[in-house]
Amino acid sequence: MIKSKVENAFVVRSGSKKYLVEVSRTNLGKTYVVVHEDLTVKYLKGDEVKEWAHDIDKLDEVEFKALPTHIRRAITLNLKEL
Repeated sequence: MIKSKVENAFVVRSGSKKYLVEVSRTNLGKTYVVVHEDLTVKYLKGDEVKEWAHDIDKLDEVEFKALPTHIRRAITLNLKEL
């Protein structure tokens, strides 16, 4: 696992879909763009189904076209439908 620190996070709108995009940087200076398609996650704990959601209330919501070019390029490498 690579230890990194989230520098910036956005909620990106593309049509009717929303994605959480995090820009992270390691202590070596490498930058990673992490795209979360699912904003809520369901998991099993024993026999119980639990739900967990990203806290996106305090994040800026932007259109995909408004993002910086290098972030858009990194996202489109992972998500072809944007």
